[in-house]
Amino acid sequence: MGLVAIVAFVGVAMGLFSQFQRKMVFPGPQGVSMPLLQKVASEVGATELRIPTEDGETLYGWHRASPGASSRRVVLYFHGNASSVLGQLDLQDRLIVDDWDFVEIHYRGYPGSTGVASEAGVHRDAMAAWKWVTDELGTPPSHVVIHGRSLGGGVAVQLASKVNPGALVLESTFTSALDLAREQFGWLPLGALLEHRFMTRDFAGRVQCPVLVAHGSADSIIAVSHGRKLAELFEADNYIEAPRTDHNDVLFDGVYADQYIEFLDASVPPSQQSQP
Repeated sequence: MGLVAIVAFVGVAMGLFSQFQRKMVFPGPQGVSMPLLQKVASEVGATELRIPTEDGETLYGWHRASPGASSRRVVLYFHGNASSVLGQLDLQDRLIVDDWDFVEIHYRGYPGSTGVASEAGVHRDAMAAWKWVTDELGTPPSHVVIHGRSLGGGVAVQLASKVNPGALVLESTFTSALDLAREQFGWLPLGALLEHRFMTRDFAGRVQCPVLVAHGSADSIIAVSHGRKLAELFEADNYIEAPRTDHNDVLFDGVYADQYIEFLDASVPPSQQSQP
């Protein structure tokens, strides 16, 4: 291939990458409709939420309350880029059994939520969810654990750096979307092209709460090296590396679910009294 052809090929590739990166970063879940969300919410006893953002969007979400808890403790969950509230029903059930409330919102542009997803936008969404949990639900910040999975880890870490929660969980998360893109499209000038960077690693020095990092050793989408690096950078209190676990496998299952709950309970003990 001649030099002119190479330059032309790279130019076309750059244009396509720039045009379609939003769809790559925020593809949204497949087959998740509002009737389905409403049906499952009714089946599992979830309260459907409509949360306003500071810039005029409205976010769909769920609140599942633990009926047996003597004091309110909340896991505020941020899902991956192709997921929804339906993506972790077993984890929700486990949390409720162990006296944790569960709150999750859909990012703008995702099912039930208005707007168009962007990095700046989903960070506003995260803050709106936090304000709902702490203001409307009346949960003290120290009683809230922020949990982010995959792209949601990039959302969770920036929020945690601003609000000082009880703990932070980073599950199957990248050091940054820029690092991940360079591993896959290293021949493109991504520094100029990538709009949604999610620089998770840059917030390592700004998070003061206990941190759990968990990653599957067989993750074929976000390599386990990202999890190991995050555990090092954040000086994680706990690190879980699940063998033979791929990106879309259930990580917090069995013994790892037990370790997850143990971390939550150590960070926010159930005996604490919920006083705003």
